[in-house]
Amino acid sequence: MLRRLFRILRWCLAGLALVAATGYAIFRLTADPPPEEILASLAVAPAPVLSPEEEQATFEVAPGFRVELVAAEPLIVDPVAIDWDPEGRLYVVEMRGYMRDIEGTGEDQPVGRIVVLEDEDGDGRMDSSRIYLDGLVMPRAIRVLPQGVLIGTPGDLWLCRDPGGEGRCTQRVRIGDFAHIGTNPEHQENALLAGLDGWIYLAKSRRRLRLSADGEELEIEETPPRGQWGLAQDDTGRLYYNHNSAFLYVDTIPGDYVMRQPAIAATHSKEGIAVPLSDSAEVHSPAIKPGLNRANLAGTLRADGTQRGPTGVSGLAIQRGGQFGEAFAGDAFIPESAGNAIIHFALEDRGLEVQAEHRLYPGANGDGQQEFLVSSHERFRPVDAEIGPDGALWVIDMYRGLVQHAEMVSDHLHSFATEHDLVAPGATGRIWRIVAEDQPITYRAPPLRDPDDWIQGLEHPNGWVRDRAQRLLAHQPDTETISSLQDLDGRNRLGRVHSILALAAAGEIDIDLLRKGLGDPDPLVRRTMLRAVEPFLDDPDAGSFSLIETMLDDPDAAVRLQAMHTLGALPPRARPLSGMLATARSADPSIRQAVRSSLAGLEIEALEAELAHRSSGRFTETESAWLAELAESAHFAARMSDDRTPATLALLARVDTLEQDADREALLRGIARAQAMPGIARVELEERPALFAEDRNDPAGVRDAIAAIRYQFTWPGDPRPGGARQLTEEEARRFSEGAELYADACARCHGPEGRGIKGQAPPLALSPWVRDSDAW
Repeated sequence: MLRRLFRILRWCLAGLALVAATGYAIFRLTADPPPEEILASLAVAPAPVLSPEEEQATFEVAPGFRVELVAAEPLIVDPVAIDWDPEGRLYVVEMRGYMRDIEGTGEDQPVGRIVVLEDEDGDGRMDSSRIYLDGLVMPRAIRVLPQGVLIGTPGDLWLCRDPGGEGRCTQRVRIGDFAHIGTNPEHQENALLAGLDGWIYLAKSRRRLRLSADGEELEIEETPPRGQWGLAQDDTGRLYYNHNSAFLYVDTIPGDYVMRQPAIAATHSKEGIAVPLSDSAEVHSPAIKPGLNRANLAGTLRADGTQRGPTGVSGLAIQRGGQFGEAFAGDAFIPESAGNAIIHFALEDRGLEVQAEHRLYPGANGDGQQEFLVSSHERFRPVDAEIGPDGALWVIDMYRGLVQHAEMVSDHLHSFATEHDLVAPGATGRIWRIVAEDQPITYRAPPLRDPDDWIQGLEHPNGWVRDRAQRLLAHQPDTETISSLQDLDGRNRLGRVHSILALAAAGEIDIDLLRKGLGDPDPLVRRTMLRAVEPFLDDPDAGSFSLIETMLDDPDAAVRLQAMHTLGALPPRARPLSGMLATARSADPSIRQAVRSSLAGLEIEALEAELAHRSSGRFTETESAWLAELAESAHFAARMSDDRTPATLALLARVDTLEQDADREALLRGIARAQAMPGIARVELEERPALFAEDRNDPAGVRDAIAAIRYQFTWPGDPRPGGARQLTEEEARRFSEGAELYADACARCHGPEGRGIKGQAPPLALSPWVRDSDAW
């Protein structure tokens, strides 16, 4: 077992470079000259520091758009994240300690700060900057909430307030952990996205947060991992994210549904989670890019020296602001910091899925192969984007020559940056606004002064306004506003959605509102109502239960899927077990997963009910797959339970009660999948089960399925014990040291248990490259 751990470490460390390079080495290698020949043919002059106006002149933006300067040094330096308060004042996170030299020294110095910018004359350009909070070490995230200003720094999540109205943080309280200390800054928690459902979502994280109304308590729940830097949501609350080498992923279902069923939570790939939207998408910019971190690797550059695939994707924004017009509503705009570009993906909501199209525009050569915005200047470093109070796209430009962290700087980039005077960052930084020229724009933030403004704000065309109005109403509910929110009639579809979500956050969902929401003509409103009612279903009355069950027959497929997920919020006794099983038998994987999720706590009962049903005859391959999935959930639940040995023995004995060999194989396949999951140890039994008797005469398929699980079970006198033996004291010490190395060097990409992170790095657990012979 110890040798296996160190093989994992060795493969992981080598794999980090391999995974980074592989995505780019696969692009038409036979068509390009070797990378050293490409680099030798390129002559690139040093990139001097330009004034904001000079940098602006290097931009080429899509027809019909213009780029405006919002702020620059000395008002801001090294910006990495922004947010606004309800008055439209801009809060900027300055990560001044990041990469002050090419070795990354000084990152432990408290030079970071939060500044507040104001546009005093309403012309769209910031006029003043004041320090809100300073003395911070590498701050990286911010969110302005009704409870205060959340600020994330490595190790700490702070809630700041200004009760005296002094314009700065005079009351700072540590409310939780944030961004594990000691890991690479490119791989620490960030984002602090205020979700429509009232939770705060993080990038590069496996958790979500919820702050109490008084700001004194922080609730934490485990979620699937999401992205690397930046996070965004659309009007339905779907989450979008990316990694530095992949433009766009989406969760088409809420991640908490896959976490409530342990066997689903433990799997690497989950239906509806981390769905890739940008496979094979390339970067299209006329800029010659010998300074890319991986430019010396085959496939990174095209033969003409331009960048081929993404290498520095960083953050994103979903256009919910309206300023770009209806044609761009819901589209994704994604900074590529290494490529000095902003990428546009047109998104289409199809209910159960999202379709994406990489949009390209005419460039200087008119060939229609250029990104939404490109710059020829090496120091333009867009590190995130947001939709502002004006509905336009705001771009955070860290403006520096070197944006990669020291741990990630290759020998090639080290030499290039040194030779081209790109190392010293300088006291610089810019924020830009991209505006549609054919659409009106008002630089003053819409008023959100009182409950009347908030109620009206729920129907505003700009999602920035709607989201804040919803949060303010949920935070300060009173009888009058609750009554107004409950009157859904006459409000537009998004106004009804936000009204329901505000009422749910305030704890004001009743049977009348449920009936009204589920009867709404718009599928999004019906889905929202189903999701919003879940916290109130601990002890549902018959009326609410029957209303939810009828939604399984809704004409909209996305509503039906949501209804199945919502059934899992009912107490176990109230869930319609037979109906849920009948739905799953011939359904697609997303429906089967929803049923499994909603059967959490009923895994054994569900498996027994399904086996009883199957005694009536043969079934299809899809139905056999469903049986295997149920067996996987049941065995995983049995192994995690207090009485795991009896439950496991009963499940093994159940195999021999089945008449059909296909059913026996399906049951065994499910047990094998569950038994191989991380965290499931070898099963030590008191005696040999009949299933593992040496004199059995099973068909080949059943025999092979038994062999697949045999090594995970043992008993006294077992002639062929499998799995891992107990470690010696010295081995346990070395194992602990290796676990620390893995957590620091490997887990950031391959996951804390080696399950991999979809879209970023493959699983190490169960990998044939890792789980080879102990004699190797």
